[in-house]
Amino acid sequence: MARRFDAVIFDMDGVIADSEPVHGIAFDAVLRPLGHVIGPELRASLMGHGHHENWHTLSDHFGLTNVDVLKDAYVAALLAGLAETHETLPGVREVIDALRVAGVRIALASSSQDTWIEALLSGLGLSDAFDAVVSGSHVEHAKPAPDIYLLAAKTIGVPPARCLVIEDTPAGIASAKSAGMFAVQTRSASSAFPPIEGADLVLGSLLEFDLALLDA
Repeated sequence: MARRFDAVIFDMDGVIADSEPVHGIAFDAVLRPLGHVIGPELRASLMGHGHHENWHTLSDHFGLTNVDVLKDAYVAALLAGLAETHETLPGVREVIDALRVAGVRIALASSSQDTWIEALLSGLGLSDAFDAVVSGSHVEHAKPAPDIYLLAAKTIGVPPARCLVIEDTPAGIASAKSAGMFAVQTRSASSAFPPIEGADLVLGSLLEFDLALLDA
């Protein structure tokens, strides 16, 4: 049987690990001493977007000053938390192993910065799991723009139309679809969104991922 997809590209936070709460803890560590609390709606609006975009949003929302200092404190708290994250979300290791056995190219495309990705993958023991890793640092436009997924596809040498993306946020799904890819939403993280309009498939977790999806 002919294969429909030759590559699977994973988002990171909320897909590989339940790491969005780690970001929340880091934000709180920096902002609560200033009297600022990120409510559920604001927190949801930050998910899936890039570092600089998020701090621009927070600066506007709270009227922050000395943003560069706050960013540095946030990153220090975040790196410590990510490095201590050791559990993947359900099905992640099994899907990665199955894709490798099947000879499918796999990549990671995350809006996070390089050092954040390295910290989390190291904590999870997945530093060598992917054929390519693309971060928000590598593209001009963050999700929901298609840049990061197009770069991931180019890096692994697979046409966008032959890539399947696993995402968890509206911005991520929009990014994958804009890149011309098949977008799967997974919902096992504590930060999971309701089923996202535009997703081609919605899974409760990657334990439900069927390799038959890759075939025509």
